[in-house]
Amino acid sequence: MEYFILRQDQSITNPIIPLKTDLDADFVCSSVFAEVVEKENALYLDYLDKPQSIVSDDLKELLAKYEDGLVFTAIVFTDVQKGTQRVYWLMDIAKKNCISDETTYYPDGQMKELVIDPKKVELDCIFQVDGKKESFTLVNLEVAESMLRRPFLGIQLQRVKLDRR
Repeated sequence: MEYFILRQDQSITNPIIPLKTDLDADFVCSSVFAEVVEKENALYLDYLDKPQSIVSDDLKELLAKYEDGLVFTAIVFTDVQKGTQRVYWLMDIAKKNCISDETTYYPDGQMKELVIDPKKVELDCIFQVDGKKESFTLVNLEVAESMLRRPFLGIQLQRVKLDRR
């Protein structure tokens, strides 16, 4: 099986910007309101990776079809100045300790190249890998292909190397 890092497309220069919210690792609630700033012609992307993995309604619907264990918390993004609101979803994704010894790092501890051990992934379609300084959301090939067949905005997929030992 092949896996891909799901990332926010950094080439889009005018996405909405979620302001600081009270979301932390222990946050549990049925919904939360978060203020956003819409620059001129701001785009509401289907995937945001800051402050955490946040997806649009359409992407949530697709991901839920592939992974039963995903838990979503509604986030209502509100632009007070423009008086607009949109519902997004914070994803609670299973974390996997599947980083291979073949993974390489920069001297500052940032990951240079992620290599995962496919034996430790089991049959998960969507999961999160926690590195020393950053975490990644990974999807398998089937999910990636399904995402690419739809008109999602702001998503990048990067192939991950597999440990072949």
